[in-house]
Amino acid sequence: MYQRVPAAVTAQGGSPTDNGDSVVTLDQVPRWSDADCRSSFGYDNEDLSFTNPFFPDPLTSPSEGESSSYGMVPRFPVDHEINSKIYLWRGHPWNLEVDAVVNSTNELLDEAHSSPGLHAAAGPGLAEECTTAGGCRTGMAKVTNAYDLPARRVIHTVGPKYAVKYHTAAENALSQCYRSCLELLIENGLQSIAMGCIYTESKNYPREPATHVAIRTIRRFLEKQKNKIAAVVFCTTTSTDTEIYKR
Repeated sequence: MYQRVPAAVTAQGGSPTDNGDSVVTLDQVPRWSDADCRSSFGYDNEDLSFTNPFFPDPLTSPSEGESSSYGMVPRFPVDHEINSKIYLWRGHPWNLEVDAVVNSTNELLDEAHSSPGLHAAAGPGLAEECTTAGGCRTGMAKVTNAYDLPARRVIHTVGPKYAVKYHTAAENALSQCYRSCLELLIENGLQSIAMGCIYTESKNYPREPATHVAIRTIRRFLEKQKNKIAAVVFCTTTSTDTEIYKR
């Protein structure tokens, strides 16, 4: 079903094909710190340690209200080992040959509320297994086989509903989604994971704040577990999402 993509096709982080049936290996996906990756996403500087003040490195960029040489203090110190584990891919997570891909879904794990296209790519076996998984609570995660995907497993998680009044609760629940996915990755003896922004239209979580929650949570988790995780791939499928990751 899937065909492998020559490395030259993906060197700049672009989508491999239009049909979504091509396997992309991890060594073909640019790291966030790679010069080519930064250039393809709007960064253009030969110094890999360069941080554009308009598009800061999300792994070390500051939180609102803190100060640094640009009026802000970095939330995290630069950690090149952690940064080398972070990848940024323009394409669908399920085209990647990684240990696990994340499916953003609902409490019933049903196909209609899952990441668009994932079930079609995985085949009917995935939906059948999901019906026997017993559901999943908000902020938690469950693992299934990946069936026709190039990944070994699918990790399903349920994002929170968002309301401004309950912003903090929603942020905590979303952060827990990412932690749950990474914990399941380790528990199952897996080391690489690909994920889009955990988000569903019906739950109204703003995409940009959701992206920042993802980045902060992953960074904090890797500070403690970096020896157990080889790669985290953030995936975008639209120019809007790509711009959000650049901010």
